[in-house]
Amino acid sequence: MEIEGVEIKGITYDSRQIKPGDLFVAIRGEKFDGYQFIQEAIKKGAVAIVSEMDFDSPPEVKKILVPDSRIALAQFSAQFYDYPSRKLTLIGITGTKGKTTTTYLIDSILRTAGYKTGFVTTIDCKVGDRTEGSKLTTPEASDLQSLLSQMVKEGVTHAILEVSSHSLVKQRVLGCEFDGAIFMNLSHDHLDFHRDFQSYFGAKKLLFDMLEESPKKRKCAILNRDDDYGALLYKIIKVEKHSFALKSEADLRAKEIEFDADEMRLKIDGTAVKSCFVGEMNAYNILAAWQVGLCLGIDKEKIKQGIEALKHIPGRMEKINAGQPFSVIVDFAHSPASLEALLMTVRRWKKGRLILVFGCPGERDREKRPMMGALAAHLADYTVLTTDDPYFDDPIGIISEIEQGFKNTAAKRDIIPSRLDAIAHALKMAKPDDVVVIAGRGHEKYQPIKDKKIEFDDRVITREILSTNI
Repeated sequence: MEIEGVEIKGITYDSRQIKPGDLFVAIRGEKFDGYQFIQEAIKKGAVAIVSEMDFDSPPEVKKILVPDSRIALAQFSAQFYDYPSRKLTLIGITGTKGKTTTTYLIDSILRTAGYKTGFVTTIDCKVGDRTEGSKLTTPEASDLQSLLSQMVKEGVTHAILEVSSHSLVKQRVLGCEFDGAIFMNLSHDHLDFHRDFQSYFGAKKLLFDMLEESPKKRKCAILNRDDDYGALLYKIIKVEKHSFALKSEADLRAKEIEFDADEMRLKIDGTAVKSCFVGEMNAYNILAAWQVGLCLGIDKEKIKQGIEALKHIPGRMEKINAGQPFSVIVDFAHSPASLEALLMTVRRWKKGRLILVFGCPGERDREKRPMMGALAAHLADYTVLTTDDPYFDDPIGIISEIEQGFKNTAAKRDIIPSRLDAIAHALKMAKPDDVVVIAGRGHEKYQPIKDKKIEFDDRVITREILSTNI
């Protein structure tokens, strides 16, 4: 790519990754301002610098001053990688909960229909047949465009993106041209970033603004009409739209929903479907994925086969079985709505007690802590309050704020700050037919404590404890 006579060999926002001939874009991150690293980038061989503020540079380094570095990063990245989204059928999914499961379901439907797929999720990124771990739900613009470019090069035809509200506000998906966008739901989360629900909804709506502006020939919006904000979007967006619901009038509904610990059975569009992902929350996920299949012209039988073929999603109601006489589930539920949905689902089929292990992350959305405590007090038979991902926050302080939700209740609970000891305690107290739910971290493999990342995977720890004690 050439910018104003300067040949660009690469593009990055991370000065540590600079190579000779690169364009460096100085963006403001959560902890660091890229402006501080401009001179380092020049020393490493950057031939052009994008910045919102002026800076000193030698004459051979191209200076590009812009009003918004994030917009510039997205636009230059899409250009550098030759607009890969134009060569893909690109589906974006946004919502507080359900994005990852829905992505996996759509991917399974598309692969069953014979397409080569890629996706970007909170858990991992998939390019054709290979996967790699994710650092962000939606990567920074240059990383995202690089991934989409790799997909094109490897023959991928359809890609699915989890599109977080943060990524929309921070312009990470600017330059992506979508064929479809899905709205799952909106509930309490990330209000430390968005401040209020109106701003949170405004961020989610940006995906549908992008869909309306996309030059793709056929563009479909798929909306959860049971959600108040989904119903509002249905009224105001101007592209082709399709709705799904369990309770409201909609284009696609699920009926005769039954489930136990191992399987959900439901009817969609007159077709009987089975899934190993159970509960009302997963019925919504399945409906959204089904509607995508219909919009893409996939046969209903193929859609059904794709849904039934998916057996496992890391850290999403993942069952841990080491031969113990009780059930253990590890789940990513980390917001009030997702925790409530998880516990309500388990309560539907549990025979013994529901023992919950959970905490809340540090440095974000303190308001949800007592809300989640109140849900635990109401829906769990026994709760073990512990540490989640504290970062630089005080774990005891976080637990104290969660415990405020237990006030004026007789709910049984223990406080064990060590997550390892908390999990061990819950497993030790479990009796036959009990269900131990370990919530909040799901697939995550590292626990950030102050300036360290400690290797800690709830699933691995649980298996190790069970194998030692059974």
